[in-house]
Amino acid sequence: MQRLRRRTWLAASALALTGSWAQPAAADQVDEVLGRIAEARKGLKTLRVPFAQKRIIGLLASEVKSKGRLTIVTPDRLRWDLFPPDEVTYWIGPEGLAMRNEDGVTKVGKAAAGRFASVLSDLLVMIGGDPRQLRSRYDISVAKEGDVATLTAKPKGKDVKKHIDRLSMAVRLGKDAVVERLAIHEKGGDQSQIRFGAYEKNVEVDPAEMRPPK
Repeated sequence: MQRLRRRTWLAASALALTGSWAQPAAADQVDEVLGRIAEARKGLKTLRVPFAQKRIIGLLASEVKSKGRLTIVTPDRLRWDLFPPDEVTYWIGPEGLAMRNEDGVTKVGKAAAGRFASVLSDLLVMIGGDPRQLRSRYDISVAKEGDVATLTAKPKGKDVKKHIDRLSMAVRLGKDAVVERLAIHEKGGDQSQIRFGAYEKNVEVDPAEMRPPK
């Protein structure tokens, strides 16, 4: 039962970050920061990075800690691996969302995947894409402290808004616009907090890794 709860929490998360590190920036600064991030990522083709994730369950006042690895192949493929004891993998791509655990592979089409496919796609853009693409779907604010910018994105659409309060990420502005911390804050107080390790940029990725097995 405990393993089932853990898997359910993991499947219902996929990430998160607390965000009160600096003072909010003005609108023109938001444009400037998003532009700098987009420019820094122009040459990005692939990205691999290890992470440590902490899933906080507000109702149960408990935490679930996991380790894993994120792989992105631009423009539209993401693989999210949670290492043992979780042993769960998520894929997001043009085909939709898929998940693999010890019971096998579950593929979920875009329509049925709902908020999970939507949020994972948005996180792909936040971590490895042009964040300006999210402005039609989110109200974005930026806070700066030194060379670190914290982006907070509040969903506009009712389909995401009823589940997700906000997404946040802390980006070190510079050559690669590296994301150091990331978070999903859900309605009801649950959240996932993620800290990323050392990035590998534009490494070779086997295309088969980015698609769920048949």
